Amino acid sequence: MGFATALSGLKAASTSLQVTGNNIANSQTTGFKESRAEFADVYASSIGGVSKTQPGAGVRVTEVAQQFNQGNIESTQNSLDLAVSGNGFFVMADTVNLPDPANPNAAVDPSVPTRYTRNGAFQLDNKGNVVNSEGKYLLAFNPNDSSDPSTTFSVGVFRPLTIDTAQGLPNATENISMKLNINGAAAIPTAALFNPQDPLSYNNTTSVTTYDTQGNAHIASTYYVKTPVANVWDAYLFLDGFGISTGGQAVAPQPANPSIVATPVNTHGDPIPMSFTSTGLLNEVGVRAAAFATAGMATAATKAVADGTVASVSSAAISPAGFTVPLAATALADAVVASASANALAAATSSVNSVPSAKALSDTAKADAIAAAKAASDYATSAAKVVDQGTADTAAGFLATYIGLAATAKISVAAYDTAVAGIAAGATKATKVDFGDIDLTAIDPNISVAPMAFDIDFFGTTQFATPFSVNGLNQDGLPAGNLTGIDVSGTGVVFARYSNGGSKALGQVALARFQNNQALAKLGDTAWATTSNSGQPIYGAAGDNNFGAIQSSALEGSNVDLSSQLVKLIIAQQAYQANSQTITTEKSLIQTILNA
Repeated sequence: MGFATALSGLKAASTSLQVTGNNIANSQTTGFKESRAEFADVYASSIGGVSKTQPGAGVRVTEVAQQFNQGNIESTQNSLDLAVSGNGFFVMADTVNLPDPANPNAAVDPSVPTRYTRNGAFQLDNKGNVVNSEGKYLLAFNPNDSSDPSTTFSVGVFRPLTIDTAQGLPNATENISMKLNINGAAAIPTAALFNPQDPLSYNNTTSVTTYDTQGNAHIASTYYVKTPVANVWDAYLFLDGFGISTGGQAVAPQPANPSIVATPVNTHGDPIPMSFTSTGLLNEVGVRAAAFATAGMATAATKAVADGTVASVSSAAISPAGFTVPLAATALADAVVASASANALAAATSSVNSVPSAKALSDTAKADAIAAAKAASDYATSAAKVVDQGTADTAAGFLATYIGLAATAKISVAAYDTAVAGIAAGATKATKVDFGDIDLTAIDPNISVAPMAFDIDFFGTTQFATPFSVNGLNQDGLPAGNLTGIDVSGTGVVFARYSNGGSKALGQVALARFQNNQALAKLGDTAWATTSNSGQPIYGAAGDNNFGAIQSSALEGSNVDLSSQLVKLIIAQQAYQANSQTITTEKSLIQTILNA
């Protein structure tokens, strides 16, 4: 009889109606994915297979398959509303491991993902954690360096995304960049000595606000003085009115006295030479510092350093009877030459005014240092191989003289390498000048902060015959600030934005994808869980490895198409009615037989 067949049709049509009704009911549910009822025919079979005349035994529902096509992205006004445009699910956890308030720096075990969703309507709980409406935690990858805008993240190590509402920490100034045009046609100042209180002693000045480790503001002013040397200017740095040398010393300012135009008192730090080419482009900055490094290297050649670099010379190891007058005389002559060469080099470097000259002198210093080291080595070798050609007393005297001269001529290879490294570093920072270990208590005894250390980069500065102009003046320090908002990038990086203009990376929103989305287990609340058929989750960040992008202040709407669902509703209704009619017809046929 066809009752069973018609009944299976009724069940299938009823299921189709339920699926369609559920789709229609969730047409406004954020992140909802519509489903469709899938059917298969049923035949009664035997060992011989299905007969050619088998009419069929009805229909059955094989699966209610969800369709993970993209829903419409709708803009909102909440920065914590997130939408995935493309492949991927937000990673959620039912419970998380949070830092101990009493020990916030202690290690915390990573959180374990338990569910996945496309619903990005998030909010904050009372502890600042980002959660959904059911209180489930949004997981993110930890930043390796929250202060670095280009930081990387520990993908696969999950932490609850927490919005830090604490005050934004200050940033001490580390870099100042200045892009200027210095008037090449300007006259040399008439005042004989530079004095920041005497406008006739300098040509121009610039100022920028810098910050120490506690966020205190300090005005850094730079004065520019044209020198008699062609294409060379001197720059003087002042911090809150105190002259600063490259070594970090702060020089007290000259007391204000209009009657004193210039005085021999040093009211400033070391000048910073700025060298320009004949075409007006910046050549080198801070060349005297490089020259001083060269001088220090040359001085190291004459400094006695008993570090064992050259084979040691000991009177106990060398027989006084085995020393010769000719060898002692040679050793004495070589030591005198090496010492004189090093001393001459040290004296010459004190007046260096250009980096090219400093480089040439550093090459000379290198050659002289090698020669001095070789001479010292030769001394030791000669002393060890002497043949007795004199009296014991004379040999002992020469030996003592030789030991002193060898120690004087011996150069410390470590000191030499350090000096060479200093020259190399200076060459790579030709446009920069470093100011380190500035003791701020010498400027303001009422504050107690770490010394400031920053560099000034003059890259792009020119010397053209046009008025002095500031084309760029920036520094990277920040005062303390308050949280003003949250920004989320297309790659899911969440930044806290502060009133001081700074920002901090709080984490990168974690995404997951699966080999078979339709095999995910439905948990309700637009969430899914993994199954054996879905495959293990593949974690990553938005924009990478086939993951979609993340849009902030937006939500993904339901992907239900109401028009098509209404048509499906009519079709399911007709199928239900038709199957009902099959049952009515079967009933009529049976009634006819019974009435016969």
